[in-house]
Amino acid sequence: MLSMKGVLRRLPASCCALSTAAEVRPCIGIRREESSVWERRAPLAPHHVRTLVNDGHRVLIQPSTRRAYSMFEYAGAGAEVSEDLSVADVILGVKAMPVENLDMLENKTVAFFSHTIKAQENNMELLDACMEKKVRIVDYEKILAEDGRRIVAFGQYAGTAGMINILHGLGLRLLALGFHTPLMHIGGAHNYSSTSAAKACIASVGREVQYGLMPKSAHPYIFVFTGNGNVSQGAQDVFRQLPVQWVKPSELESVFKSGDNRRFYGCVVDRWDHLYRTDGGGYDDAEFLKYPEKYSSNFMEQVAPYMTVLMNGIYWAPEHARLLSTEGLRQLLRKQGGQHGPFMPHRLLAIGDISCDLGGSIEFITKSTTLDNMFEIYDNEADQVTTDFQSDGVLYMSIDNLPAQLPREATDFFGDQLLSFVPELASSSWTTSFSDLRLSASLKDAIITYDGSLTPGYQYISDIRAQQKAQRSS
Repeated sequence: MLSMKGVLRRLPASCCALSTAAEVRPCIGIRREESSVWERRAPLAPHHVRTLVNDGHRVLIQPSTRRAYSMFEYAGAGAEVSEDLSVADVILGVKAMPVENLDMLENKTVAFFSHTIKAQENNMELLDACMEKKVRIVDYEKILAEDGRRIVAFGQYAGTAGMINILHGLGLRLLALGFHTPLMHIGGAHNYSSTSAAKACIASVGREVQYGLMPKSAHPYIFVFTGNGNVSQGAQDVFRQLPVQWVKPSELESVFKSGDNRRFYGCVVDRWDHLYRTDGGGYDDAEFLKYPEKYSSNFMEQVAPYMTVLMNGIYWAPEHARLLSTEGLRQLLRKQGGQHGPFMPHRLLAIGDISCDLGGSIEFITKSTTLDNMFEIYDNEADQVTTDFQSDGVLYMSIDNLPAQLPREATDFFGDQLLSFVPELASSSWTTSFSDLRLSASLKDAIITYDGSLTPGYQYISDIRAQQKAQRSS
């Protein structure tokens, strides 16, 4: 295997040499991703780098042999390969960096997905370390349009990879329950060179489904998609490669009674389909967005009893009603027999929690699965998790870096959205006070930490942490 030093020796000398001090150009650094061996994405692709360089920017990139795009491609686009990013005005990454590597980022502006805005306990050490080192966090998740829509996201590819994976997982689960199905021909998303290659495979599986080769013990196969944003749309796009009949939530009971096994059924459930005002009245979207705590959900009663697979793509916060409580899941997982083959434990077979809000809209999912072990089985009665696919319970997947399975396409997609913000980040003066900082609202509102403290819009994180500490002490 070629060493990192060996790779650098093979690059043209001009690609590894830093510009002279006399050159004063806005400088952008691209971090090497170290959060997971699976993380092959980058915030910008080589063609984005070329655009920046042609516009007069310097781009430094840390060497990596794991990125889906090679260093040769970045160097060919004009990037300078350098371990040291200290001269960069802004440093771009994808996932959080290890806390022990923060020294090189001291007093720097770093853009990445911090996963701190809900006071996620696993990432509070990182948040504290960033404040101690005066690292300015720009969180992509909070770069929003005026209507609150996320502008910079991988969401579509999370949905795409998640849907491919759950079809693969469902095939494995059904095999463990005694059924060979056409779904066994579908692999995990990372097994395909592109989304189009995965879709071609799934389309061929769809033709076998049309021949009636899915077991009747579990039919009709009803896939429920929550939400209709980018995540859900990515999943639905893959699902459409199969023979699908789309139905409304109000039609689920009828389909459950009369559907056949030569097709799959898809149902998109949006907020207004299951939320209602707790003290009476229908659904008002503007009110829900402002006062979500006033609303309850009838998802458990009106939707959940009929679904075979749940693909969850909604945003969740603690003041939101859950889709599936642990107690509600216990009711769904009552055992049932099968009239057309081996024993089928219950109607709900799989959950794809693409949103990955742990302990959130799906209460029992409190720990992510990983790309090394994509699926687990949760037995609600025993309240335990296993990787034995023959065990009682429901198969679930909750992976927080799904787009890493389609790294080149995901990098292209993400970089297309991020590119227009990069020059502003690189040319801003970061020495002024936060109140005097001149940035567009979309970027300024995405800054979590500044000058060693939480910015005004994120002071609430301290309150949540205090509540969490009190709960642990009680």
